Amino acid sequence: MRTTSEDISRILEDWDYQPGQLKVRVIDGDDNGKKIQIRMDLGLMQLEWEGRPDGHRPEDRTSLLDYHRERHVDHEKTNIDGHPFTLSREECWSLSQEAMQYYWRRISFFELKEYARALADADHNLAILDMCQDFAEHDEDRQIADQYRVFVTSHRIQARALAALEQERHEHALQVITTGIAEIEDILVAQDELEGVDGDCPELKFLRDWEKEVQDTRPRTPQETLRVDLQAAVEDEKFELAARLRDRLRNIEKEQP
Repeated sequence: MRTTSEDISRILEDWDYQPGQLKVRVIDGDDNGKKIQIRMDLGLMQLEWEGRPDGHRPEDRTSLLDYHRERHVDHEKTNIDGHPFTLSREECWSLSQEAMQYYWRRISFFELKEYARALADADHNLAILDMCQDFAEHDEDRQIADQYRVFVTSHRIQARALAALEQERHEHALQVITTGIAEIEDILVAQDELEGVDGDCPELKFLRDWEKEVQDTRPRTPQETLRVDLQAAVEDEKFELAARLRDRLRNIEKEQP
């Protein structure tokens, strides 16, 4: 006979769910470790803060990716007959299931503003895509890896840029976004998705819009502020003010190394 209830209805009733919104919170688990809980329409999902999100250790490894990486290294060391290392359909499918776990935790970390952890989980999934693309036995599995590469790469760029913005490193964030746009354009060209480069790719459109937003809202340097004020003074025919602003701008530029 059960002595404790396994019904989670009370937990769900105490945690309102709004369709279309991601509800995430951090709790202390019974093992004294942090857990992530995600409220969903049909219940909730609980993920580990560290390691593999479901808490499992496949083949006694931290993740399935780590296990197959070790297999590949061992194969390269012991392979004397020249047979290539491959991943079966089932192995690629299992890796894709692991990637889905890391996806859910990644978007949770974004909500929690844990950008370094979101970046690490994006890197994990990009490594899974690389492995399937390089070693999958079947073309379909390699095509699936191609299908998600832009999406995961975009998340990686966002995590790095958001971490920089949180530290008020606006110039660095802008550089990350600009470099990321070029990276995604290269991926689309390599995949022969030229329409995506021209604007059909939602991830690329988002990054381009974000680049403009960060550029427009970042704090201006003293020189930039003076240039804006100088332009306004000239347009308003305030020539004495314009002359003083021009002199100040020249002095600042002379003092720079």
